[in-house]
Amino acid sequence: MTTPTPYSAFPGALWPAVPQPAGGALLAILGQLEQSQFVAPEQLLRVRRPQLEALLDHSEAALPFWQARLQEVGLDRASRGNAALDQRVWDERWARLPLLTRPDVQAEGEGLRISALPKGHGDIGETVTSGSSGRPVRIYRSTLDYLYLQAFQLREHVWRGRDLSGTFLSIFRDDRREHLDESAHLRRMDDWGPPVSVVWPSGPSVLLDYRAPIDTLIETICELAPDYLSTFPSLLLEILRRVRETGKRLPPLREAIGVGEATSPELTELCRTLWKAPLACTYTAYEAGAIAYRCREEERWHLQSEKSVIEVLDEDGGPCAPGETGRVIVTPLHNFAMPLLRYEIGDLATVGAGDCACGRKLPTLDDIPGRARDLLMLENGDLRPPYYGHGAVMQVRAIRQHQVVQTALGQISFRLVVARPLSEDEERHVITAASEALGGGFRVRLEYVDEIVRGPAGKFAEFERQF
Repeated sequence: MTTPTPYSAFPGALWPAVPQPAGGALLAILGQLEQSQFVAPEQLLRVRRPQLEALLDHSEAALPFWQARLQEVGLDRASRGNAALDQRVWDERWARLPLLTRPDVQAEGEGLRISALPKGHGDIGETVTSGSSGRPVRIYRSTLDYLYLQAFQLREHVWRGRDLSGTFLSIFRDDRREHLDESAHLRRMDDWGPPVSVVWPSGPSVLLDYRAPIDTLIETICELAPDYLSTFPSLLLEILRRVRETGKRLPPLREAIGVGEATSPELTELCRTLWKAPLACTYTAYEAGAIAYRCREEERWHLQSEKSVIEVLDEDGGPCAPGETGRVIVTPLHNFAMPLLRYEIGDLATVGAGDCACGRKLPTLDDIPGRARDLLMLENGDLRPPYYGHGAVMQVRAIRQHQVVQTALGQISFRLVVARPLSEDEERHVITAASEALGGGFRVRLEYVDEIVRGPAGKFAEFERQF
């Protein structure tokens, strides 16, 4: 990647540029990440340790929940003392710190939110996510944590060597779309948007709303002829299967980018054979931001160890050896608004082994199984991502867990685990919100259950199509 000269804060001072404050902050973080990726693992642990201790100190001082847990395992400030703990002792105590689960986050609620941030961390924002387990949680994030999130997004662009002057097409839901009777809804922008636009000039970008027939999406892609395309892997797979079926010729593409789901070998192969393009994938989560990125050399997943402490644990709670698959546990390092210490994110991963040809020393994953979602089938047989109005539905806070199941054409079952019986108004709200988001033509019914069981691979499917 040959990055363009950053935007300059001063007219006439074009090169070397003096970046705008926000762009300068991102470049400062990115520059440090360029160095840390080649640092030996034991050295990275030493460099990262003060940041983790600062997070623990803040959590202990602000929240009784974390004060009790840290004291129990000897990771509170008093137990650590003035001298730094030996890394072996630290690791032993850290391994005894109980995992934080989604039910824990639900039960504690505001008790995990810190009201007073350290100076300079900015404001606190809120988001609601079901993530991979289907248990919705409210996550609070500081402005500073969002800055780190953006810096790691820039890192992924750099790793993949993308040409920022190209056209970037995203196929996702566009909440600004007002008329669903349009065959294809496009929103054009002059640049790639933040964080790229905060730092560097770039080519144009286009947002294509996915709520269109597959054939229409294909025609629009052909008309736009983008350099880069980003969407859900499940939707991209459906698009390429239709291309293979119809023999449609696609325009050249530099790279396809799968976001939010696992990718299959079939999708990688279709990108290569039908599009002559590589497939890039990102492993991120609302709660933690970047977890792992793939490099170009071996397509291995490199853990973003500067962003979070990331563990892969076996059934007994010990670290998985290379080649073993276990539960992913994350501790985001920079979100002081809602510390999540040893948070079980609900995903599975397979630990990698050996050095990567790219030369980076960051730990690797060989696979992230069980992160794909199904697609919703419309009356005409078309498939599309199953958007069902999650944000509006989760305004009913008594809902503890949910799963959406398409049982037949036009029929949707909303399985709910609730803290208390829902009122008639709440039930009506859920059904109306889901029906409107699905776009009509679906009959939605509620089904109350005591528990929603995971699949055979240990992965919860937020949406399932059972026919």
